[in-house]
Amino acid sequence: MKTLIILLTCMLTAISSQAASEQTKQSNDSNSEIEQYISSRTTAIDNYYTGRIAELRLRAAADIRLLEIAEQPKPDCVGLDEWAEFAEIILRINGCEENSSHLLKTANKTPAERLAQALNTIAKRKNDILTDSQWRILKLERRKKNAMTVGIEKLREHLTANPQATEQKTTRGVVAGIIYTEDNPIAVIDGTIVKNNENIHGVKIIKIHADKVDFEKDGKNWTQQVRQKLEENWR
Repeated sequence: MKTLIILLTCMLTAISSQAASEQTKQSNDSNSEIEQYISSRTTAIDNYYTGRIAELRLRAAADIRLLEIAEQPKPDCVGLDEWAEFAEIILRINGCEENSSHLLKTANKTPAERLAQALNTIAKRKNDILTDSQWRILKLERRKKNAMTVGIEKLREHLTANPQATEQKTTRGVVAGIIYTEDNPIAVIDGTIVKNNENIHGVKIIKIHADKVDFEKDGKNWTQQVRQKLEENWR
């Protein structure tokens, strides 16, 4: 009898250990998948913003280079009037119609005056391009930093949260977080990752913005901010 009890105890212990081992393995596999997904999202965010910043810098450099060409006389420009006309054409190509159109209508100005005015406009335009480019790059870098830190951490929290505990504590249809890129934004709703044009709880995601999501259900459209609760729309 004692031997039987010992055997049963050993069997129960073995079964419990095996179950615990399986649960640990499943948990580890789940955590590994989550980290792989987070890593892929981090890489995608980094590539997106790095590409946008590089594009802005190249575009600004190209625009400035075009203007710099006009600051130097062309080899076939035999006089200041031709140089001034060439500078005015470059300004129009660069999108400075308002700044350059009046130059062509000032017949009473000398070639030297037209050229000086065109070169002054070019210098101002170059400075405006550089300032605007730096401001846009700074804005993108801030968005990138926020997406790579706050956004990724929120994503990790919701992916690793206990679904049952989340279901008890949260209201249905709450936008828990957004990781925004123009080409592939995602949102976390009730612990589920969704994209544009997907459905959850019978509600269609129309468009994911940087801080809100547009929804549609049964012909009714509405917008929700992050963590805003509009449970009546999800019934």
